[in-house]
Amino acid sequence: MLPYYLTPDHLLGLVEALHSLGGKADPMNLGDLLGENIDILPHVIDVAESLGLVAIAPNGDVVLTELGERIVTGNIKNVKKLLRENAKRVEPLSTLLDVLSRRKVITSDEYESVLSQYYHLHLNDAKRNILQWGAFLGLFKMDANDEYVYLLHSK
Repeated sequence: MLPYYLTPDHLLGLVEALHSLGGKADPMNLGDLLGENIDILPHVIDVAESLGLVAIAPNGDVVLTELGERIVTGNIKNVKKLLRENAKRVEPLSTLLDVLSRRKVITSDEYESVLSQYYHLHLNDAKRNILQWGAFLGLFKMDANDEYVYLLHSK
């Protein structure tokens, strides 16, 4: 599941740091390099692993996958396309994309209802952050009046 506070920048920062370290690193070294809060880094690694960008080696190192390497060396258009193709691996993006692929548009109340299945205490933060992910990946976005969320791509 996508934590309510984890942004695309967290994910891209992780793969870029791994790339700069030769494609693998001990998580503690990554934390130092990224200056990331010790509570956040494991979640960033989990999401990156769910998206297929990193793998965990038997010795505990975080290793950049072929897809992760393509993300870090690609242009932003290709990066978004590759991430978009893997978004269904992570909730609540998967559920939102399923609903939107059937309906194309949902109300902001319906959007909130989907997210409330995953986020209880931090629903307002999650609403903003998941919209940030949807817009960054070119999957979905909210209209200018904050009344509807609509599908941008069918994948």
